[in-house]
Amino acid sequence: MKIGIAISLYDKFDELAILVDIIRNNWKGDYLISVCSNFQDAAKHLEKLDIDSYVIGEDIKFSPDMDSLRKRVNITCRVFDCVRKSCTGANKLGCDYVMHLHTDAWPLDEKAFLKLVDEMKNKKKKFAVRGMGFTKYRPDCPLGHVDDMHFVYDVKFAKKIGLFDVNPLAMLPGRLSIHGVLSTLIVGKIHLNNVYFYDNHTDLRYWDGKLHDPVYHRAKPTMFDYKYRFLHVHVGSFPGDISNNLQAMYLKKYGMVKGKYIKKFLEKYLIDEHVLFQNIRELEVEMDKKVKWRGFPVLGWGRFGRDYSRKKWYVGLSFNKKLRYWSIAMARNIWESTFQKSLGVELAPDYSVWPESLDSFYTRNLNSSDYPDKSMVWYERKIDKIKKDSSAYKGFDIF
Repeated sequence: MKIGIAISLYDKFDELAILVDIIRNNWKGDYLISVCSNFQDAAKHLEKLDIDSYVIGEDIKFSPDMDSLRKRVNITCRVFDCVRKSCTGANKLGCDYVMHLHTDAWPLDEKAFLKLVDEMKNKKKKFAVRGMGFTKYRPDCPLGHVDDMHFVYDVKFAKKIGLFDVNPLAMLPGRLSIHGVLSTLIVGKIHLNNVYFYDNHTDLRYWDGKLHDPVYHRAKPTMFDYKYRFLHVHVGSFPGDISNNLQAMYLKKYGMVKGKYIKKFLEKYLIDEHVLFQNIRELEVEMDKKVKWRGFPVLGWGRFGRDYSRKKWYVGLSFNKKLRYWSIAMARNIWESTFQKSLGVELAPDYSVWPESLDSFYTRNLNSSDYPDKSMVWYERKIDKIKKDSSAYKGFDIF
């Protein structure tokens, strides 16, 4: 049985080197590694790495300064394009099963991963996935929430149904997040009876063993699955070297210490666990004080979790933006503790633009020049030259 590891990224090449070291130098099996990056100079960064396939992703333009809808559509298309191309690259290597990862999603136990593949085979399932699942519905994932890391699939089945033969721009990316795109593909192409849903995100842990809030604080700043030993550390969630210190701690703790890049990484970032935890506690206490003095005496209402960077972002907002964020967050908390708890109805904006057509809406709000592959752009039509701002996506960027 040949197993492939499909990895998608933009420019986190240092993390990619660590991940390749994990697979090549710390796991015993012979795995095929496929990489897709939509960073246009990626090839020169990959020459030094032991990978089997590289596919360049679509250079879809993205900037945090873009208008809300354009930004949302483009980032979803970029991510999904890279996911599908890394997986397709692994399929072409003759793999029987493939696991998809991002570069900051590290599987720290080969036996646990192979156990997951065996569980999937024994249950006669074609697709193994985790997430909040198919009983959790949000506006961005109305058919269920599926994680785009650590999913595993049967290659023969994926090829048969043309799983990745889809246009990212035709997957309603203005409405769906990457989690919603994947759940829609599952419902529409894979079908739920072929899915092994192996984890529902309710037992993910922080570095100190504390439990996540599964609704709001899953991927940031860290999440760790003790059963399968799947790790995710979002480097941007902490200042300085803290995130790298945490990554090094996990690598050492679970014996992932072999390989040129891992050794250099551990030499640079591994520190005493007690010192690390104390550093994080001091950071949290300091930032929590600042947040409380600026409008959130009850931190949980702010939906910050333990994401230092998000708290810092809030502290840096202008007074008017703080007030706006506070008002929206409070309204959501009140709704969720009353109506949502009893009725299961989420307080979320309805992005409907009916009776305007979708092709007209996209033509007005998107820029076709963002997509070098013009075959992706299906919606173009003639409209008035004056670009009208749409109110449909205004006011909710803050989340």
